[in-house]
Amino acid sequence: MRDRVVQNALMWCGHGLAEADTAVIRDGHFVFAGLSRDVNAPASATIVDAGGRRVVPGLTDSHAHLLATGYAMQSVDLKGVASVDEVIRRVAARAASTAEGEWITGAGWDQHAWEGQRFPSRLDLDAATSGHPVSLTHTSGHCSWVNTRALGVAGITSSTQAPEGGSIDVDEDGAPSGILRDNASRLVASAMPASSQADRLAAMRAAIGHAHSLGVTGVHAMNVGRGEFQALHALHDQGSLSLRVRMFLAHEKLDEWIQRNLATGDGDDMLRVGGVKFFADGALGSLTAWMREPYASTGDVGFPLQSVEDLDHDVRRSLAQGLAPAIHAIGDRANHEVLNLIEQCMDVQPTLPRRVEHAQLLAPEDVARFAHLGVTVSAQPIHATQDWRKVDREWGGRGSGAYAFASLARSGANLAFGSDTPVETMDPFAGMHAAVTRQTAAAEPLDGWYPAERIGVEGALGSYTSGPAQAVRDETRFGRIAEGYAADFVVLSHDILTIAPDEIHAVRALETYVAGECVYQK
Repeated sequence: MRDRVVQNALMWCGHGLAEADTAVIRDGHFVFAGLSRDVNAPASATIVDAGGRRVVPGLTDSHAHLLATGYAMQSVDLKGVASVDEVIRRVAARAASTAEGEWITGAGWDQHAWEGQRFPSRLDLDAATSGHPVSLTHTSGHCSWVNTRALGVAGITSSTQAPEGGSIDVDEDGAPSGILRDNASRLVASAMPASSQADRLAAMRAAIGHAHSLGVTGVHAMNVGRGEFQALHALHDQGSLSLRVRMFLAHEKLDEWIQRNLATGDGDDMLRVGGVKFFADGALGSLTAWMREPYASTGDVGFPLQSVEDLDHDVRRSLAQGLAPAIHAIGDRANHEVLNLIEQCMDVQPTLPRRVEHAQLLAPEDVARFAHLGVTVSAQPIHATQDWRKVDREWGGRGSGAYAFASLARSGANLAFGSDTPVETMDPFAGMHAAVTRQTAAAEPLDGWYPAERIGVEGALGSYTSGPAQAVRDETRFGRIAEGYAADFVVLSHDILTIAPDEIHAVRALETYVAGECVYQK
């Protein structure tokens, strides 16, 4: 493979590193990054002319549902839908082109965006179609809205008991209303036809192509089940996996992962086991995040998805096997209990990394504990600007502790940013814009939501580059443009370091490189 020289670039190489204008790539790694006057590149090298544009290390999405993203690209898109009527119109349109009896799926609806903010019912969906079972996932990913036919296929009746960590909403007559929260959604999911390997591979390829178009060179894939695990390995075996993937395996199959003797670090630089994904609670959107004090609209405090004792038992089993835990926690009670659990488990495999996914709402006394315990905060800045109205409405003044990026950074905690795609857009520049401005793309709220928690552009870039690398112990080889590091980098449309903060969401990837090879060109 010929050497490559990246020249005529404005390179942001990473925290604490001097900027460069030239880099030399050999065998997929940087062997030089600095000034053109100091380089002695082979005459036979391939030239990559950055055209004077800003170049940054490859971006990592630290919390992505990769297979689900591919599937979502094929289902009914309900993001931003402003009414139940619009949902019905979109589902009816899909039903018109779908054979009777086949499932219709969709994702992204949010009752908080609708007049009256009520949860919808199966009867609303029945108006769209009675000939197809329909299952629509809430924007949070923690709630399903289904029609009467789907309930029938799944065998859900007024006498059906919800599984632990879930609930089935009922109407005034005691019949299932069509809203299934958290683990209850599995009752319908298990009734759907199983996807084939061909379906999974097609979805995965679509998701990977989408990631590269956004400048994403790596993901921490969350809640990976057997099918996704097999599909990723199949792509890798075919030599067609161009995205660096760290797999966080589904907790539900912990026995299987242990039986297969999997451990954190298994694999290679393209595909590697990261650990196991656990759930402590639900989500704000479904009002199931586990809180210290009640939600304003319901008067209850949400619930844990499994008891603290059971979670502790499973996390210890995972650690003992050599599998690092990544624990979903949204509410302040959930985060407090998870930090307690992690602290009590420090004697088991102490060198394995620990991380909390989302860490959305923190009690003031818990902020400094992440750095103290060496726990990575895997957060999604885009959630802050999507959720701020919900937080203000349901949590009131407690919201000052939500997505406390600046406070966490000051405490010394490692921040690893992501998107939770397909819950939100995978676009890392939308995430950086949210972290830097605490505003939506429409500049709301006016002065930024809890603006004291804004972070700088370099801090945001670091949280998509070196932060994710540190979270999976890759920090000596990924996340920087420096000698010995993997040659993953992105050429940007704008100089993200000099444009106005409110323009960051307009930044686009022009070219994306993995191991020195171009995987996307606009």
